[in-house]
Amino acid sequence: MVVAIFKMALRVIGSILKNNNHFLDFNIKCLLYMGLWPSETWSKNQKVLYKIYEYFLHILSLSYLVLTAVGTYNKRHDITIVLSNLDLTIFGYNFFFKTITFITVREKLRVLINQIIDSKDTVSEVLGEMMVKIVYFTMIFTSLIIGVFAAMAVYGKKMAVEAWMPFDPLKNQMNLIMSTEILGLGVLPSSFRAFSIQGIVCSIIMYLCEHLMILQKELKSLKNVDGANVREEFKRIVKKHIRLMRYAKFLEVIFRDYFLIQNLAVTVEICLNAYMITFIGLKQKMLVANFLACLCLALLNAFIYCYLGNELILQSAGVAQAAYDSPWTSWPLNMQKDLLTLMVVAQKPFKITAGGVSVMSIQTFAETLYNGYSIFAVLNDAMK
Repeated sequence: MVVAIFKMALRVIGSILKNNNHFLDFNIKCLLYMGLWPSETWSKNQKVLYKIYEYFLHILSLSYLVLTAVGTYNKRHDITIVLSNLDLTIFGYNFFFKTITFITVREKLRVLINQIIDSKDTVSEVLGEMMVKIVYFTMIFTSLIIGVFAAMAVYGKKMAVEAWMPFDPLKNQMNLIMSTEILGLGVLPSSFRAFSIQGIVCSIIMYLCEHLMILQKELKSLKNVDGANVREEFKRIVKKHIRLMRYAKFLEVIFRDYFLIQNLAVTVEICLNAYMITFIGLKQKMLVANFLACLCLALLNAFIYCYLGNELILQSAGVAQAAYDSPWTSWPLNMQKDLLTLMVVAQKPFKITAGGVSVMSIQTFAETLYNGYSIFAVLNDAMK
């Protein structure tokens, strides 16, 4: 059964890729369906209707934050419930604020995407499928986690997250199911929107990495180009490197606040999880399982960004080594000077940063884990 579902999903992915004219089309469609990407070609009435749809999704996401905040306040005298609610709702705040940040920069992102499309660059079929799978995997994985723990909470006749409702959710089974559905309507659109944004960001980074690898291969293969054409080929490579460098810089400027929110959310999530597990121990196994599931989700998203950021650094720095490995000894002096300029520029790798403070890389991922634990250790000592 599982194999059949997996094969069906692969067929669906294949059909989606075939219907796309560009490798970013699927990500743009996801943003469109999630109310984050109005078309420039729509009429005024279409744009108004889409704006209503966009605000409706905003209200759904905000309602989850308001209901859980009121529920947390009502239980303010129970420190376990307060900390538990904060831990279980932090990803909702993370998704919401990242969505708001995206909306403020989406027109700049539209300019970048249009430049990439106009460049006529393509990506390999394998990479194109991976771009789609990242979005599917994160959405399905998150939905499963939320659905499983919501179902287990209903089965245990309690709410998965404390939240205010205009009725008593624990009065009967029907009220409990209804309150769970209301919370689901708030959190799922917010998470799907966040993962649609994640998809477009990851796709652009993967595109940059692949074309940097292509540049490295082209530089190394210049020895197979005849002398009459080597100058033109080298000129084309330099122009492409400058273009990719501009894309990477533009991407970093657009999403620096987005990545800052991401890093802060993961740090807080780690700190809260460590403190809660220490505070409640392992007696409340269901609560501990909820904490660990949310932590795994946060760490998975953080790792994806940091891994791709690290790969961008490595592949951009590899251009300098590839330039050195090219057959430059047989080139005329002016071309050797141009190659030296390329090597000096390429030694400053492409990067994406969180607020312009920390670079998104594997090292940053490790530092985030360390910072979260350090904050927990300080709080734990202060509470003793």
